[in-house]
Amino acid sequence: MRKRRGEKLLIKAAEIFNLPGEAAVGVPRVTLTGQRQVHIENHRGLLEYGPERICVNTAAMTVKLRGRGLEISAMSDLEMVVTGAIEAVELEA
Repeated sequence: MRKRRGEKLLIKAAEIFNLPGEAAVGVPRVTLTGQRQVHIENHRGLLEYGPERICVNTAAMTVKLRGRGLEISAMSDLEMVVTGAIEAVELEA
């Protein structure tokens, strides 16, 4: 709980100083390129992985991707690229 409170405080500070939240606090950045690629920064690992559904854990939310032929084409400690026919991107707090 303490960590979550600290993250909220950092997010508020980033807003006050007009800083991008993802740079200041590790808030996830999700970039959709057409319907073929999603780039997720500041992830904390996979929750679910399959060709029709991928769920990614982040500090602030769960990113749920739905589509056909989904696969992770690149992944590091902080970034992930998912490719395939992306039908939906859902952000769940």
